[in-house]
Amino acid sequence: MGKGKRNKAKRSAQESSAVSYFAERFTYHMKKEIRNSEFWPKMVAEFGEEQAEQLLRECKGELKPEVSNDEAGDCSTDL
Repeated sequence: MGKGKRNKAKRSAQESSAVSYFAERFTYHMKKEIRNSEFWPKMVAEFGEEQAEQLLRECKGELKPEVSNDEAGDCSTDL
């Protein structure tokens, strides 16, 4: 394996771990916001405390790094 391939593999692993870290943090904050929102009591009332917690544990925030601002449509230059 040449030096270029080794460096490419190394960069790929670093990018993957960074995306994984931010996805974990995003998921954590998303769950925290759901628990602190007015939606949480409604969810508990409909499903019960235990099942609402289970549903929240199953939630996972997903990052899509390949989406640019132009594709997302949320940038002021997209208007």
